[in-house]
Amino acid sequence: MSQIAQVNGTGNAGQQFTVSPTAEQRLEAKMQEEVSFLQRINVSPVRQQKGNLLGLGINSRVGGRRSAANLPRQPRYIGAMDGRSYELETELFDTMIPWNILDTWAEFPNFGKLYADAVARAIGLDRICVGWHGVEAADDTDLEEHPNLEDFNIGWLQKLRLERPDHVMGRALSGGTATGAAQPIHIHADAAYKNVDALAYDLIAGMPSWARTSTELVVIVGQDLVDEKYFPMVNRPLSTTIDGGKSTSDEAVRDIVVSAKQIGGRPAAIVPFFPEGTMAITPLKNLSIYYQAGGRRRFIREEPEMMRGMVDYQSSNEAYVIESTDHMVMAENITFTAP
Repeated sequence: MSQIAQVNGTGNAGQQFTVSPTAEQRLEAKMQEEVSFLQRINVSPVRQQKGNLLGLGINSRVGGRRSAANLPRQPRYIGAMDGRSYELETELFDTMIPWNILDTWAEFPNFGKLYADAVARAIGLDRICVGWHGVEAADDTDLEEHPNLEDFNIGWLQKLRLERPDHVMGRALSGGTATGAAQPIHIHADAAYKNVDALAYDLIAGMPSWARTSTELVVIVGQDLVDEKYFPMVNRPLSTTIDGGKSTSDEAVRDIVVSAKQIGGRPAAIVPFFPEGTMAITPLKNLSIYYQAGGRRRFIREEPEMMRGMVDYQSSNEAYVIESTDHMVMAENITFTAP
């Protein structure tokens, strides 16, 4: 336990403590190091439990000129000031180590680091899972009922359903939000969309002009949609290629296309835990996780009465944020069956 205390910047882990700012930053950095997707989005500290969105880097034009006759100069905010706000929810990340595991590993001098790295990785992966699946922040969560942490916090996809229903395909409207019944989107030779590229192009066309021309748009999908597009290409016999398989040129072209993986002319991003039958298009930096600076608390102790070698109670106040809903669209309930 003394190793764990040192990692978190405290001399006594046997009582509740606020993680020191340096240790908090180190934990955030470790989460992003262990889960690379977190490096590609925004993970930003904020001071207040509630407040206006940062909106940084979105919808910005800062260039201009001003003559002496028309002073003063007019600075602009680098972001979207659309009146949208965030609210942090308390999230619990509680773990334990059984006696037998603690006895086996406690003698190793790097045990504290191994444990800290494992916890950071688990929290980082949970953050991503909540971002895609979270639909509510329940008072009491139920992991058996909601194995993808649907009741842990409100994630990015649900935020889009609630805040920008006109940017969501595949779900009926309910109370002004895209949270109604599923409306399957068919991709089939007999359907309006013949392939996933056509659906992606249609989604992008539904964005405002200033958003759909962004060079940072990526198509976020699960492995299922990527396989649906690329498996037939990989699996086709060489006899069907341009020269009947007499050269390797078609194989080379195929390998380039597959390694570059694009959908709708945009890079395809395959991310952990993304729901099957779903496609989201946005710049990755448009997705944010806000956490309260100085708000991470831990309580580490032994619990012999529960036959636990060590328990680690950890909490943080966090919110999942879309910086600009203009720059995000999604389609869900995608099926490859005939309509």
